[in-house]
Amino acid sequence: MKYKASSTAKTPMFDVFGLGHCCIDHLSILEPYPEKGKKGVVVESCLTGGGPVPTALRLVTRFGGTATFCGKVGDDDAGRQIISELRDDNIDTRQLVVDPQTTTARADIWIDPADGRRTIALKIPANPWISADQIDVELVTNCRIFFTDGREREASIKGLRSAREAGITTVFDTGSSRPGLYDMLPLIDYAIVSQDLFEHIESEEMSLRKGSDMQVDRSRKLADHLIKAGAKAVIVTLGERGALWHDGTQIRILVGFPVKAIDTTGAGDVFHGAFIHGLLQNWEVSSIIEFANAAAAASCRRLSGSGGIPTLEEVGVLIEG
Repeated sequence: MKYKASSTAKTPMFDVFGLGHCCIDHLSILEPYPEKGKKGVVVESCLTGGGPVPTALRLVTRFGGTATFCGKVGDDDAGRQIISELRDDNIDTRQLVVDPQTTTARADIWIDPADGRRTIALKIPANPWISADQIDVELVTNCRIFFTDGREREASIKGLRSAREAGITTVFDTGSSRPGLYDMLPLIDYAIVSQDLFEHIESEEMSLRKGSDMQVDRSRKLADHLIKAGAKAVIVTLGERGALWHDGTQIRILVGFPVKAIDTTGAGDVFHGAFIHGLLQNWEVSSIIEFANAAAAASCRRLSGSGGIPTLEEVGVLIEG
């Protein structure tokens, strides 16, 4: 590959501190994919740990980085499976809270084999998030990157603020509006968001131009809106079309890589992990996004987010064509 890692004098405890939602994913490919009120047959299925931040961290560690995860599971079989899988991928779990008063979140995911697109039914238990006082600030400030999905409002703000004050790079991931979003944005170096976030934000500035490419136009509007709200740089993922980059001075679209998709579950999470990997290597942003686009595309060729994480070699082959 054309990307080479750069050395760094910093020796943190971990490369990435990840804070976020985790769940057990029950994925099923249905043939045929049923219309409402109809039936489909499960032709392939699996049960695995999921969630945006854990999946991204699993890519980081498989690609040679180090990571610690902060989140919550129940004291149940699903929680134990999640912990076991994270540890199998060499992810530190000292900040993962096991709460006997709750259950582990679950996502039932149905996949259309025609194009790999999925429908998700997420069951979130009572009291699913950690509290701000459960964050180890010393550990946060002893990492190179702080990464959060923003679901835990107070915990996320505390982690982002601690990282910012320590001069640590902050990365944010969301596909929908979060409570406290506008408190978080001024603390974020890289906001990686789904284009779907456009539909959750109300603003007169978000109106679309007639006759425009609606997907690109709304992504531009979304990125500009988040920049004005305080984020230093915004990356809007566009699915198979790639990603849009906006840093306040320039807007660029880096095209995606076409693949035959089996399952698109976790493709965005893989993008985030690959983006963080590129940051850790000190690559130029265009190379980082190209790499993340390729990794996300390659992940769609296998079932589940974690199962679809490609190897470095697979990403390189896709980039080189």
